[in-house]
Amino acid sequence: MGRAMNNTNTTSEVDVIIGSNIRRIREFSGVSKRGLAKAVGISWSQMKKCEDGARRISAGSLFAVARALNCSIDEFWRGIDTGEPTVLLPEQSDDAMMVARNFDRIRSPVRRAAIANLIAALADGVALKSAAE
Repeated sequence: MGRAMNNTNTTSEVDVIIGSNIRRIREFSGVSKRGLAKAVGISWSQMKKCEDGARRISAGSLFAVARALNCSIDEFWRGIDTGEPTVLLPEQSDDAMMVARNFDRIRSPVRRAAIANLIAALADGVALKSAAE
């Protein structure tokens, strides 16, 4: 199914492309539909529906398919155009992630605001208005 997709396509079209890619890789690998279904832990008819795009395959099953076919999970996305990202997420350091995890554990809105202001001030940013004000 070498067609490109745009943001107006429905999820079912994505399911068809992923299913088609599963079939292509399975056939290339010489694995039977029954053998793949057994390796993934689903029935032959469920696997057929996934390959036909009539049934959405779960993330866990998709991971199991990649392992069973000894391929990269990225192969299943071939032919899907995700378009331009709407939000670019910057890389975060391990320290920043630790601060974020611990910040969410602080229950007091006043303390959270004080910490956010302190971080902004130390980073030479503009201090945020307190949510508690």
